[in-house]
Amino acid sequence: MNRLFRFWWFPLLLQVITLVVFVLLIVDGFAADTNNMAFAKILRNTNLANLIVWSYWWPVIIISAIFLGRIWCMVCPMELLTSLAARVGLKYKPNGFVRSGWIITLFYIVILFVGIHTLSIHRVPFRMSIYLLALLTSTVIVGLIFRRNTFCAYICPVGHLLGLYARLAPFGWSTGNMLICRRCKDHSCTASANAYVFQGRSCGVDLDPAHIDDNTNCLLCGQCIKSCDHNNPGIEGRPNPGWFVRPWFKDIFALKPMTAAQTVFCLVVSGFVVYELFTEWNVTKGLLLWLPDNINMLLGTENTWSHGLIKSLTLFVILPILVWLLPYGLFRSVGGKLSIEEFFSVFGIAFIPIMAAAHLVKALLKTTSRIPYWENAFTDPVGVESARGILDKSLQLAPLPAWRDPAVTVMSLVLVFCGIAVSTVVIRKLTMTQLRSPECRAWALYLIPGLYGGAFAVVICLWRLF
Repeated sequence: MNRLFRFWWFPLLLQVITLVVFVLLIVDGFAADTNNMAFAKILRNTNLANLIVWSYWWPVIIISAIFLGRIWCMVCPMELLTSLAARVGLKYKPNGFVRSGWIITLFYIVILFVGIHTLSIHRVPFRMSIYLLALLTSTVIVGLIFRRNTFCAYICPVGHLLGLYARLAPFGWSTGNMLICRRCKDHSCTASANAYVFQGRSCGVDLDPAHIDDNTNCLLCGQCIKSCDHNNPGIEGRPNPGWFVRPWFKDIFALKPMTAAQTVFCLVVSGFVVYELFTEWNVTKGLLLWLPDNINMLLGTENTWSHGLIKSLTLFVILPILVWLLPYGLFRSVGGKLSIEEFFSVFGIAFIPIMAAAHLVKALLKTTSRIPYWENAFTDPVGVESARGILDKSLQLAPLPAWRDPAVTVMSLVLVFCGIAVSTVVIRKLTMTQLRSPECRAWALYLIPGLYGGAFAVVICLWRLF
């Protein structure tokens, strides 16, 4: 990988390919529209663009972040577009609010609350294409206004998710020899003179490659290795930056607190993964939706906007807050001393391994359940005729492979228990370093992996048994 980064065309060629695919997906999505949500539930799987984006592209991003770090950022077309736009743009320095990360959190919440759970952009291909086109447009606009990779660092709606999940990855960007960096005189990887070089520019997200200590913010664009190589030909030991193997869970065990914006983001996602998995089984789906459905009935909200927003607020804000406050409240009730701000930002990282495991389980369920739809995906890429055939039963889908259910169940349980184990280690490390009260009172904090992680394990077991 590090040898590839030294070529001018890598990862540029991959970014161009993903950009072309991105545009083709937008075009295909625009060809399929409906206001019938019953029809949309089928169309989302028969339209090739929608099938790829929501059933494969998004799960692959999650999987790659957990196991490889922010490697999607390396091939993301948004990074290419915003970098090119920044070369000719106004180059304004982002202010404190932009750099705080709150735009990422708010952007994600808008997509989740309004886009997915109100406008159903994940089910209606036409609406999905509008969303993707808006994302491309915003990338260019931000690039024309702000300097360098401002969009990738502070605005991209999946930035926090990739950064937090990448803390689990056994690979990361760092330097091969710190002594070389200490002796460096040109500092080409951070020099402002190289900021807008097309290939071999200095870091676009204001990191110092010599001091990168985790995966949270590095985009893995590889520009610093090119810069180090091009500006120091023949010097032994250079290029020094690179992509290296590191211990599993190294970054999450470093116990780096989350920022306020990351904490709120993590809180919302912790509720989202509960929704994603619990709604796979009709029993838990009914239990989970009971509260928002009754709130909507009580308030008499019938329009799509009110219904979607109330559902989102209930499932992704109120319920997660209650789940997070339960172990904290019990800890304080037995005399534990810990501010609520510290609990959310520091002990909140214990939710990340379980969230990542649940996301992986959902990825397995989604990608394998969509296998039968590929039979007609390329003969009818728009998917309207195939969806009609499935609804009127003139088109029969092939059954899922016999191995699918038992294999996915076993893998799901393994993933969830791994998440619980990592979360438990995090809690153990935190209780030893962060608490200002006797450790015997920390038992309540172990409810994070015990109850939150255990709920996923129990649901998977009961779902498969009954």
